[in-house]
Amino acid sequence: MDRTGLLTDRYELTMLDSFVRDGSASRPAVFEAFARRLPEGRRYGMLAGLGRLLTAVEHFTFDADELAWLQAEGVIGDQTARYLAEFRFGGDIDGYREGDLYFPGSPIFTVTGTLGECVVLETLVLSILNHDTAIASAAARMVDAAQGRPIIEMGGRRTHEEAAVATARAAYLAGFATTSNLAAGRRYAVPTAGTAAHAFTLAHDTEADAFRSQVEALGVGTTLLVDTYDIAEGIRTAVEVAGTGLGAIRIDSGDLAEESHKARVLLDSLGATGTRIVVTSDLDEFVIAALADAPIDGYGVGTRVATGSGHPTASMVYKLVAIADGAGAPLRPVAKKSKDKGSVGGRKRPFRTYDEQGLLVAEWFTTADAPPPGDGARPVQVPLVRSGEVVHRPTLGEVRDFAAATLATLPAEARSVSAGAAYLTTTLREETPMAPQSSSTKALVVVDVQNDFVEGGSLGVTGGREVARRISEHLAAHATDYALVAASRDWHRAGETNGGHFHEPGQDPDFVSTWPVHCVQGETGSDYAPELTTGAVTHHVVKGMGEPAYSAFEGVTETGERLADLLHAAGVTEVDVTGIATDYCVRATALDAVKAGFTVRLLDGLHAGVAPDSSAAALDELAAAGVEVAR
Repeated sequence: MDRTGLLTDRYELTMLDSFVRDGSASRPAVFEAFARRLPEGRRYGMLAGLGRLLTAVEHFTFDADELAWLQAEGVIGDQTARYLAEFRFGGDIDGYREGDLYFPGSPIFTVTGTLGECVVLETLVLSILNHDTAIASAAARMVDAAQGRPIIEMGGRRTHEEAAVATARAAYLAGFATTSNLAAGRRYAVPTAGTAAHAFTLAHDTEADAFRSQVEALGVGTTLLVDTYDIAEGIRTAVEVAGTGLGAIRIDSGDLAEESHKARVLLDSLGATGTRIVVTSDLDEFVIAALADAPIDGYGVGTRVATGSGHPTASMVYKLVAIADGAGAPLRPVAKKSKDKGSVGGRKRPFRTYDEQGLLVAEWFTTADAPPPGDGARPVQVPLVRSGEVVHRPTLGEVRDFAAATLATLPAEARSVSAGAAYLTTTLREETPMAPQSSSTKALVVVDVQNDFVEGGSLGVTGGREVARRISEHLAAHATDYALVAASRDWHRAGETNGGHFHEPGQDPDFVSTWPVHCVQGETGSDYAPELTTGAVTHHVVKGMGEPAYSAFEGVTETGERLADLLHAAGVTEVDVTGIATDYCVRATALDAVKAGFTVRLLDGLHAGVAPDSSAAALDELAAAGVEVAR
């Protein structure tokens, strides 16, 4: 590979020049690549380009001619020229694996080293990751829409010649079957495919002559393009020339659903029942999804995959998140506070949790010095580079397999091609230092104190924000009184009724068993209300994934554990209940706690109900069940 040092922006080297001059270049630093948001309407992104990037980092050097030119242009001075003459990245890089999913805030790529060697990589990192990730993210959606039917990548004529090679690689790792790009075939071993264009038919005296020539060269298993003149006549001619063993026909024009149905009927009537139908013509994930019921066996996608299906960049950024005041000094977090462009300071460690079906439930990060989370939380980043040496080199086939496996951890609604909010948002989870094992036999359960259940939410309860504030005050004063603190959240799936819990489109909710859409995974309504301080929460419970669920005891923790099992294992005998709403989820949680054998207390002033009458009835019911209720 050629040197990559000049694949950068001028300001990277002018910054470096200043750092070298003032002695800052050797200060330890941490930079991070992440996306503040996903492209409009996307529910997830798929990371791609990592293999290309790590090779490019290895070759990020400068020769004498390049350095002389930089000096002549006034970009760097003599001191920086000497610095770059010996430059080779010698730091560490950790990151998400290529083919992995990411969400807004995911710390995808973390670079640790000196300020000088980290700052100069910005443009290289972003140019490769933004392009390839945009392609893979679009391609993954197309693969989902195709429902197992193979897709050929054929966008080489719609983009820059080198971008076309990278596009083929990214689309293949996301699940495309083949590419038309021969450079990608040779460079990355992506399987190639392709037969003939309309020009081939036009160059012959008759369509039959063209088909005969192609079959003689490529065999009867080839794909014949049948729409140069008339599709029906083209199909008849194709079968006449190649016989009923013809491999496939391709249709590149017209109403593809209608034409494919007519083609299937005609092929079958001619005895070519095994001949496949491949369609092309400005396809994207939406068109492919609309063709799901058509008798189509494969697709060819060009322009839309090569341009990220309307989103040609992943919009990642590369920011300084920690720096030391000198060699040997500790790293301290730094962060931007700019409006709409802020960042979270400090080196981060991302984790994920999954439900009992293996579906992704949550992604969050802690600070680098926080204690590790409990069992079941899986780290997301892996070591990529150590002391300048690449230590992570999976084959493209391994990346492709991993991408398919990680995509399968998303629930169906998160994989829908319809527009929607990001399935998850990755945020900082405050971790309290590990304390000695508590001898307490009490636990606190905080029920559903979420944005959608406080004032301003889709099912906002009057007094909800005040209750959240009071619970925070209670935790500040009494957290150490509890063996554990569990907080539950509704965590409903997007794009479905969640087992009839949401009202059907076109029907009004009855506010008894059917409700307006609320607390959807990955949307702000499902987040904890900002008045609730969660630093003392030891276990987070989610419930209602695809089904109605009122009680926190119906949910699971981050490790997939049921709340009752968790409490019993911790030796808990008494449970204090707080939260929203008194007459629904708080009521159900307290009753289930009694059924599970716990002594239960509903804390006065730390719960809010939907309506006075139903709340009063709930309190009577709880008292009758043995719950200690303060009036």
